[in-house]
Amino acid sequence: MTDTREITMTVNGTERSIEVEPRRLLVHAIREDLDMTGTHIGCDTGNCGACTVLIDGEPIKSCLMFAAQADGSEVMTVEGMEELPESDGLHPLQEGFHEEHGLQCGYCTPGMLMSGKALLDENPDPSEEEIREAISGNLCRCTGYQNIVRSIEYAADKLAAQPAADGGTVAVDGDAGPAAAGSDADGPEPTGGDANAPESFEGYEVDDEFTCGAENCCGGPSTDAEHIGGDNV
Repeated sequence: MTDTREITMTVNGTERSIEVEPRRLLVHAIREDLDMTGTHIGCDTGNCGACTVLIDGEPIKSCLMFAAQADGSEVMTVEGMEELPESDGLHPLQEGFHEEHGLQCGYCTPGMLMSGKALLDENPDPSEEEIREAISGNLCRCTGYQNIVRSIEYAADKLAAQPAADGGTVAVDGDAGPAAAGSDADGPEPTGGDANAPESFEGYEVDDEFTCGAENCCGGPSTDAEHIGGDNV
């Protein structure tokens, strides 16, 4: 009779319990018992990194870890990236690999994405050297790595811009927000500003008619016109 034990892992935010043999590798448990085939098997010796997943936030080559060792752990596979708060259909890393052509055959891509995510979680603004170090345990036989590095840089930039894009402290649809604290419903009171600052230019008057002041725009003055309140344009 085969000796098995029950293990419980939280996989991509969902608690999963499975029966495994003590010798069963985590990569096989993920692919065959949990039916999550985004995690690839490349070498079975820990060299290629195609099977990389995150265990409690750390990138781990799942062909080098027994499933029983992950009992009680948080596991993230590539399938879980679309469910993250920063994802909008695609995670910024996945979008970066698409936009920057960071994959060709795609076999190494799930592992690259996991290593890239672990890096950006720890270091949101990595240098090129730090990116290359983070993916040094993942082999790619197609791209030459240049576009993979650009893909992770793309994701770092997009993730950095997300707080402002999501609203931040910017008032939207009449939401006053902290910037408008103390102002009345009609908007903030005008301030005196810098007393030495020049007055803002509001156009010229030519023949008693107001113009915007731009050359040949809505009747704007020509360079030969005599202007009231300004120099020739």
